[in-house]
Amino acid sequence: MRFILSILGIAAALVMAGVSAAMNYLFLSSLGKTPIEAQVLGAASSAADLLKCLLPFFIAWSWRARRVVAAASGAALFMFFSGFSLLSAIGFAADTRGQVTEGRAAMRAAYEGMQRDLSAAERRLAALPAHRPAGVTAEDIRAHQQHRRWQSTKGCTDATETASRVFCAAFFALRSELAAGEERARLENQMAELKNKAQQLRDAGAGQAVDPQVSLLARIFAAEQDRVRLALIIVIALLVETGSSLGLYLASGHGGMRRAAQRAQSNTPPAPALIEARPIGGVEDFVLEALVPMPGASLTMAELYAAYAEWCARRHNAALGAEQFAAEFSALAQAVNLRQTRGRYAGIALGVDQAKAA
Repeated sequence: MRFILSILGIAAALVMAGVSAAMNYLFLSSLGKTPIEAQVLGAASSAADLLKCLLPFFIAWSWRARRVVAAASGAALFMFFSGFSLLSAIGFAADTRGQVTEGRAAMRAAYEGMQRDLSAAERRLAALPAHRPAGVTAEDIRAHQQHRRWQSTKGCTDATETASRVFCAAFFALRSELAAGEERARLENQMAELKNKAQQLRDAGAGQAVDPQVSLLARIFAAEQDRVRLALIIVIALLVETGSSLGLYLASGHGGMRRAAQRAQSNTPPAPALIEARPIGGVEDFVLEALVPMPGASLTMAELYAAYAEWCARRHNAALGAEQFAAEFSALAQAVNLRQTRGRYAGIALGVDQAKAA
């Protein structure tokens, strides 16, 4: 289970490192004047970000090796790279969030402008005089143009008689009614188009808060939106940078393995060789000096190790551990075809001196 969690943690840390490197690359490359300069700056920022992820390992190894200067230099470099990467991440997050909020603000302004145009069109439509549909009025105008007074008044440009003036007045009234009908049709088409575009903007998120998260947090904490937006940008940058800086070191269990090794080292008694510089008793020498062949006799591994420890004590030699002794003796027994039956080595016994000492 611990291994699986470590693998998942390492994978997540690598993702965070990739995100941090990409953020730094995109932000710093945007500062280049030419494409080549942009690529150089982006590559430098990505390399620095990768080195930042590896520096905790280098610092730990230097510290364990008592290389204090190297560890201090690595720590200073780690702080510099982390600060640089944090500033780049803040710039990238601010730029990205700014573009998003600016796009939403522009969409909101366009939506509000359409609403104003729609209201103005509705007011103009309501101010139009009573009129019939433009098609009906146009037919009445054509009928007036077929009247005999239309010719006598030269198209209502020379109306001298009373009847002619009445006729022309009716004709001009029809023209006014036609204009009102045409204006109504134009306004209705304009309003339909505005409503359609406004609906599209609403579907895209217009009419809502430019930054809903900032608006909500500003209301919760009773703070200004600019300060809340700045805090969120810094939090996002810190999230990415802390994960990419220390995530791989912590997920790999580096610190945990070090603590376990230290605990094991503190709990392990000092080796005899460290207490007293004594030669280690050889297993082959023990076999040649302390054991003799004897048909019908047998010895267990415990008896052999007890005799070996006693033999080492008499010779003032350091004894091997039980497991190491058993491994070396088994190898020798196999080499000389000494068989073990039911946990006992048959055909051998302790020598006279060894038996007396036991």
